[in-house]
Amino acid sequence: MTRPRSIGSALDPIALSLLVASLAVSVSLAVVGAPAVDPRWVPGMVVLTLAAAAWRVWLMVRPPDVGLRRVGFWPALLAGWLLVLMSPVYGLYAFLGYLEAPLVSRGRQRSAAMVVTAAACAYAQIGGSRSPLWSWPVYALFLAVNIGVALLIMLIERQRERTMLDLERVVAELRDSEERNARLQDQLLAQARDAGVEEERARLSREIHDTVAQSLVGIITQLEAASDIAARDHTARLQRAGATARDALGEARRAVRALASPRLDEDALSAAIARLVRQVAEASHIDAQFTLDGEPAPTPYDSELLRICQEALANVVRHAAAQRVMVTLGYSADEARLDVRDDGRGFDPAVVGTGHGLPGIRQRLTNIGGTLEIETTEGGGCTLSAAVPR
Repeated sequence: MTRPRSIGSALDPIALSLLVASLAVSVSLAVVGAPAVDPRWVPGMVVLTLAAAAWRVWLMVRPPDVGLRRVGFWPALLAGWLLVLMSPVYGLYAFLGYLEAPLVSRGRQRSAAMVVTAAACAYAQIGGSRSPLWSWPVYALFLAVNIGVALLIMLIERQRERTMLDLERVVAELRDSEERNARLQDQLLAQARDAGVEEERARLSREIHDTVAQSLVGIITQLEAASDIAARDHTARLQRAGATARDALGEARRAVRALASPRLDEDALSAAIARLVRQVAEASHIDAQFTLDGEPAPTPYDSELLRICQEALANVVRHAAAQRVMVTLGYSADEARLDVRDDGRGFDPAVVGTGHGLPGIRQRLTNIGGTLEIETTEGGGCTLSAAVPR
C-alpha cells in the first residue's frame, strides 16, 4: 500500500510549519515572562526544534522511504514529548503523532505510540506542570479522553486497512476475471472460426450436390433413355445430354468462382423454375407441369427456392417412379411458397437417407428462416412444400 508514503509526505510540511510557529510563540511567551514557559529551557528548545525541523526537511527532499520514516518515528516522537515538557504550545505538533503512528508502526508498537502521543497531548492541553490546572487527577482525566481519541483513530485505521485489503482482493479478482474472459473470448473466436469452416463446407457440399450432381443425374437419364429407344431419337437425346452437361459445367464454375449461394443470373425465379420443369419433362417420361399462383416478386431467397426445386425434382426422377409431377410457385403477402407434388410411390417420412436430399433442403430453409412440410404415404405420392419469408 502507498498510504504511508503519500500521507506521511503530506504531513511533513504541516509538521515543519507547526514547529516554526510553536517555537516563535514559545520564545515570545518566555520573553514576556508567561508562566507556561521557563526561560531556562529556551536554548534547549531552540536546538531541539531545529533538529526536528531538519529531520522533516530531510524527509521532504528525499524520495519517499517508508523504512527510513519508520526508523526515525520514535526519535521524532521522543523529541515532540521533550518539546511539550518545555512548552505546552508544542501540543499541536505532538498531535501529529496520532496521524503518523498508524502509518509507520504495527501491533503493540502502534498501541504504545498512540499512548505516548495521548500522554503528550493531555499534558499540553492542561498547560503543563506550571499551569494552575495541573494535578494528577486532572491529568488522568485528560489522558483518558486522549486515549479514547487514540482508540477511535486506531479503529478507523484498522477499518481502513480492512477496506483496502478488500479492495485489493476485489481488484485481483477482477483482473483474474478479465484474464479468464480474454481466454474465453479467444476460445469462442476459435470455435466460431471452426464452426464457420464447417458450415461453409456443408454449404459447398450442398451447392455441388444441388448443381453438378443433379445435372449429372439428368445426363445419365438422357443417356440411359438413348440406349433404349430407336436410333432416330439418339441424336435428340444426346443433344439434350450435351446441353445438360454444359449447364452443369457452368454451375460448377459459378460455385467454385463465387463460393456463394446459387444465382438466378438474369432470369426471374418463375422463369427459371419453368425452364427447369421443361428440362425434367424432356429428359424423362414424366409429365411435368408448372403453375404460377399470385403476383411474382423477387425475394432475398429466390436462389434457395430454385435449388430446392431442383433437388425436389431430382428426387422425383430418381426415386418416385412417378408419371406426373406438378410444381406450383405461389406468392402471398408475407411469404413465397414452392409446392412440388408427384403421384409416385411415396415413402416413409420417418426414414431419411444419408444423402443430401431432404436433409439438405431442410438445412437450407433453416438457415434462412423458412419452413418445410412433407406430406407422403407409401404408394400415395408425395407433396413437398417450402416457404420463405418475403
